[in-house]
Amino acid sequence: MRHIAGIRKCLAIGLTAAMCMAMLAGCSTSQSTSSTSDTEVTSDVSTETDADKESPNGSADAENTSVKTEMTVEEMQAAIDEAMSDAAIDITDMFTKRDLAGTYDESEAVKITLSGKTAACNSSNVQIEDGVVTIKAAGVYVLSGTLTDGTIVVDAGDDDKVQLVLDGVSIMAADYAAIYAKNADKVFVTLAEGAGNSLTVSGDYVQTDDNNVDAVIFAKCDLTLDGTGSLTVKDNMGHGIVSKDDLVVTGGTYTIYSQDHCLNGKDSVRIADGTFNLSCDEDGIHAGNDDQQDGYVYIEGGDINISVGDDAIHAEGLLIITGGDIDVSKSCEGVEGDKILVTGGDIDVISSDDGFNAAGGSSGSGDNHDGFGGGPGMGGVDMDADNDAYILITGGTININANGDGIDSNGYIGITGGSVYVLGPSDNGNGAMDYGICAAITGGEIVAVGGSGMAQGFGDESTQCSALVNFDEWVDAGETITLTDSDGKEVLSYKVDKKFNSVVISTSDMKQGDNYTLTVGDQNSTFTLDDITYSEGSGGMQRPGGNLDNGGIQRPGGNSDDGNMQRPGGNSDDGNMQRPGGNSDDGNMQRPGGNSDDGNMQRPDGDSDNGQNDSANGSSQNKDNSSSSDSMSI
Repeated sequence: MRHIAGIRKCLAIGLTAAMCMAMLAGCSTSQSTSSTSDTEVTSDVSTETDADKESPNGSADAENTSVKTEMTVEEMQAAIDEAMSDAAIDITDMFTKRDLAGTYDESEAVKITLSGKTAACNSSNVQIEDGVVTIKAAGVYVLSGTLTDGTIVVDAGDDDKVQLVLDGVSIMAADYAAIYAKNADKVFVTLAEGAGNSLTVSGDYVQTDDNNVDAVIFAKCDLTLDGTGSLTVKDNMGHGIVSKDDLVVTGGTYTIYSQDHCLNGKDSVRIADGTFNLSCDEDGIHAGNDDQQDGYVYIEGGDINISVGDDAIHAEGLLIITGGDIDVSKSCEGVEGDKILVTGGDIDVISSDDGFNAAGGSSGSGDNHDGFGGGPGMGGVDMDADNDAYILITGGTININANGDGIDSNGYIGITGGSVYVLGPSDNGNGAMDYGICAAITGGEIVAVGGSGMAQGFGDESTQCSALVNFDEWVDAGETITLTDSDGKEVLSYKVDKKFNSVVISTSDMKQGDNYTLTVGDQNSTFTLDDITYSEGSGGMQRPGGNLDNGGIQRPGGNSDDGNMQRPGGNSDDGNMQRPGGNSDDGNMQRPGGNSDDGNMQRPDGDSDNGQNDSANGSSQNKDNSSSSDSMSI
């Protein structure tokens, strides 16, 4: 989460409570709530403006839009399935037999021997001139040797399939792609067994035709990388490997150093297997055009290691991970797409911003990401909420260490299986889990820690119990969280290698009606799971007009038992927000009648030395949702 909108922005810059109330009063959203009934309530929050209202003659001047404020994981799965269908994505048919084979018939292959600034070949389908080796027809071509200043060009027929077998190849290109697939139906680059290969572009790219060639391997057609050998790609000015159609990898070992994206497919990037060491200033794996919301990433296997300056894995459209071992040691945002589906795999992410991010808004990570990003806004639906943004986790093991939000969706978050562990921010500017509309859990296990200021837990669309617990004091890194039941039996433990004061926890062993104690260091919280969700308060936002059990900002006149914003009426000598009747020497928010020497929020008559909300009972809960949900898969 990068932008703090609405009321939170008011608080951050010290605007008066009256101004923030005016902003809330102008918000046209509404919601139906029920605090006493076990019946699930689902409502649409209208985003209708004056321009959208019907004119006196009864016709609508503009189409009205709405955001679904509650969604089950089954509905999330259905929405992703529909998006996959619309994009013609069939995960049972990602790779052809030839993609997966990675073999060739050497007896039918044409051999090309590279030597210095030229090459040798006895086939009429191969032209060699001034260091440029041009392949003109379909077939299998085995390359070996060293080309010190040249390039391999595939310029075949529209229906031709060309296979380039790299068998101990070293190509250095000064100002152009080392391999350029200019025209063909499909090009295969096969790494011969036991062979090491290297491709390097040393300078700025010089264009020789209408195509903007800017990668060491650049293909205007479908491109498949396969085999069992190895390939090192180096480029200080452009991309590593680019396909303007589909980029498929089914085998081989790849080490890529580039300025721009390491692996880039316009329509898709699909990985079945292989070993990858990716390092660049931009995205490690990137699919799509930045100016349009399409292009998908599909990963079902492989050993993928990524250290990059921007996103580790980025899809303008869908991002699907069903397997593989993914280790992101450095990134701005780890895994980013419009819709993210994880059904399996082992994923470790370290990010300076969000670990997982699903969004389709107008802002982005860093300063150069159009089309992604967003933050919290007024009401229960964020101002930047995206009804098409989803993160759905049905399996796998995910470890996230994020300085921004751990798991961030501008729309919906759903967990039905797998194990998710999040080390969120050690401050109150972001949260371990952040969503624009709603989050639900029906299975699996999650421990998400971070700062309490922006903390959010799961909603009552869940069918598996969860708890959001905020501690009075910050907990130093290295402490272990332990959840025990009423008999003192350990339910779950997790060592936290980061400073935190807020925990979201859920496991299938947590049962409604039971008592639990969450202990970390010398602090503990004991609670009863009277309902599906339990919360001791959070800094999360709230739907207007309702009571939010996790401590969100409310409309004027609402009740907030955990000490968040209410109607003005207090005095503040320096113009900062204050509780009615409270004194605040430094202008920070305070409970009525409370004293706060450090300017932090406080309960009535309570003391808060560490800046955290304090409460006599400290807890509130969401209503029961008795419906059940099976784990989803595709």
